[in-house]
Amino acid sequence: MKVLVTGGSRFNGLAIVEELARHGHEVTTFNRGVTPVEFPRGVRQLHGDRHDHDGLRATFAHEEFDAVIDTSAYLLPDVESMVDIFRGRIGHYIFISSAASYAPPTISPISEMSPFNMSEDAKNSYGRNKAICEMYLLKQHREHGFPSSSIKLPTVLGPRNNQKQREALMFYRVLQGRPVIIPGDGSVLSHPSYVFDQAKSIRMMLLNPVTFGQGYNVGMTQYYTDEWLVDTIAAIAGVTPTKVHMPHDFTAEVYATFPYQIMPRHGVGLVPWYKSSLFDTRKLEDHIGYRQEHTLTTALDETFEWMKRAGLDKSFEWDWQHEDDLLEKLRDMPGVH
Repeated sequence: MKVLVTGGSRFNGLAIVEELARHGHEVTTFNRGVTPVEFPRGVRQLHGDRHDHDGLRATFAHEEFDAVIDTSAYLLPDVESMVDIFRGRIGHYIFISSAASYAPPTISPISEMSPFNMSEDAKNSYGRNKAICEMYLLKQHREHGFPSSSIKLPTVLGPRNNQKQREALMFYRVLQGRPVIIPGDGSVLSHPSYVFDQAKSIRMMLLNPVTFGQGYNVGMTQYYTDEWLVDTIAAIAGVTPTKVHMPHDFTAEVYATFPYQIMPRHGVGLVPWYKSSLFDTRKLEDHIGYRQEHTLTTALDETFEWMKRAGLDKSFEWDWQHEDDLLEKLRDMPGVH
C-alpha cells in the first residue's frame, strides 16, 4: 500500500512511519525537512510548507497514494486543503486528533459519543481546533462520502518524546534525587497511550471501511494512579523516590499559576492535571480487533532504556526554580509530608 504521512519526522509520526515500513508499505513523508531523522530504508521524502496550499497542490498533483495519515494538521485550513487535494484520489484519510477535543466529562470513561469542547477559553484553543477539524471531516464523509477517520490520543508516552515535561522529566527528577510533588493523596488516575501501540492501531485502520466516518479513542486498557506512576518510574530508574503530597485544596491555585504539568499527563480540554481523565477504548478494539502489546511498566522501561542510549539520563536540562518555589510553600503548610 502506498501511504503518505504528513510530518513523520518526530515521535508520533516517526513511530507510524516505522510501523508502516516494517509491514511492507511504501511510505512517503511530507514535512519541512528541518528535523534530522534516520528513516527506515525505502522511505521517500517530500519537503514543503503545508500552509502553502498552492505549493501543496503542485507537490501532490501527480502523486498517487492509497491513504494519507495526517499527523501535522492542527487548524481547519490544514485539513480542508488535504481534502480538496485528495478528494476522489485516495482510499482513506486518517486524521490524528487529540483527547483534548472532548468537553470536560460528566461520565467516565469518556466514549466517542461524548461532546466536543467548543469553549472559547484560551487554554482550550488546541482542543477546540482539533474538534473543528473532526466535525468538518465527519460532514465531508456524511455528505460527500470522503473516506476519513479520526483517532483521538490521550497523553502519549515513549521513546523520542519531544514533550520534555512528561515522562522524561519525571525520570530525571528522581535520578537527581529531587522531591516529587504529587497532587492530593496520589489517587488521581491517568490514561496514557504508548507511541508504538498507537502506531500499530493506526496501521490496522488503513483502508478498513468500518472505520470510515468514525472517531476512535486509543489508549491503554488500564488506568494508573499518580502514586503508582511515581513508584514505577523510580523503580525502573533504580532509586527510592522522595514524595511530597500537595493538599488537594491547594492544587487549583497551583494549576492556575504553575507554568508546566507536575505529573507526566494532561487533562481533557479544560480538565486540569489534578483530576482524572479516563477513556473508553472498546470501540477501536471491537471494530478492528486491535489489542495493545505493552503494559505501562514495559513502555516506561523501554522509554528509560532509550533515554540512557541517548544520554538523556545525564544530559537532561530543566529550570527547577518554579518547582523549588512551590516546594518552599508546601514545606510551610501543616500536615504536608
